[in-house]
Amino acid sequence: MSDFAQTGVICTLQRLNDTHLAPLDAEWLPNRAARNSVSLVLPCHAPDLQQPALRHICDQLAGAQWLHHVVIPINGLPDSEQHAVRLRFAQQLPIAHTLLFTDSPPLNDALALAAGRPKGTLRPGKGLNVWAALGWLHAQRIGGIYALQDADVLSFNRPTLARLCFALAEEDLQFDFAKMYYSRVTDRLYGRVSRLFLTPLLHALVRVLGHHPLLDFLQGFRYPLAGECALRASLASSLPFHEGWSLEIGMLCEVFRRIEPSRVCQVDGGTGYDHKHQPATGGLLSMCEQVGTALLQQLSIEGCNIDHTIREALLRALQRETTQAVRRSNALARLNGITTDPALETANALNFTSTLHSHSVPTAQALPSWETVERVQPIALELLLNSEKVRN
Repeated sequence: MSDFAQTGVICTLQRLNDTHLAPLDAEWLPNRAARNSVSLVLPCHAPDLQQPALRHICDQLAGAQWLHHVVIPINGLPDSEQHAVRLRFAQQLPIAHTLLFTDSPPLNDALALAAGRPKGTLRPGKGLNVWAALGWLHAQRIGGIYALQDADVLSFNRPTLARLCFALAEEDLQFDFAKMYYSRVTDRLYGRVSRLFLTPLLHALVRVLGHHPLLDFLQGFRYPLAGECALRASLASSLPFHEGWSLEIGMLCEVFRRIEPSRVCQVDGGTGYDHKHQPATGGLLSMCEQVGTALLQQLSIEGCNIDHTIREALLRALQRETTQAVRRSNALARLNGITTDPALETANALNFTSTLHSHSVPTAQALPSWETVERVQPIALELLLNSEKVRN
């Protein structure tokens, strides 16, 4: 049974039962979506196209009466394979959809022009893919609600996504941004970057800097690094976007600056949300480095002076907080009969923390909002729409 506690500045919408899921998916959301269309962004890397998770997601989405359009931005796919991929999606996803091959020269040229940067400085991956898809929706003047869904979720089910979108589609609820949260548990606890790095880092920052509105906002989220969220088209068009692993933390910081916390909620996605798991010594270290760098950069933008003295104090506080994080995770696992290895968790936490030892915070240039692109470089939107690589 879920709790119904409300803590912090973010409204939490727990999943108290499952009896509402069928009517929400079949009746409640379709009725609202008729007035407030829902479009989905499903970012993919080329390897995702061969995985059973994506086929399962397409099968689930095929029955979504409330879904107006699906935009599928893809990177890492050779031009020679694009036609076959188009045919596959035409068979698997019998609803309106658009494929964007973000590596293809015509589209990549349009994105570089929109970003105001040389092509070689664009970082391929999820951040660029999401930004491109939102640009396409903006250029098409498709308004309403945009949802973002990761393509590697084996346990995906449509009513859970419908529930996330309903939080915005039901306008009486007065939300403009909804973030999904869920437990990353199989035979062991996952969500390691959130559990052993980001959450302790936020606690340590409060210890060193004191309470700050941005830190209080971020601490209100149960899973700030979740990739699934929904937001109004007007908000999406106003947001700069971050590339790489800093996409999610950067988006939350930009949302913080643009809307009141009362317009933000987080929606319970249930248990057993099974993502692809990254190796702790490879991809997760890079993720920690990018998330930590982005967070410190965002605090600098907010006026916090992250100098050498603050950084040293932060590392000392983080050591204490990660020890507590490992202890809490161990208690949670053992109380639920889940395999746990505190020594390995401690080693992972130390490795994650080591990514903060740099004495400078490199600046990462965010991709501009599509409102800015339309004002400064409107030809980029035309190129995005007119490129033959974008057409289906």
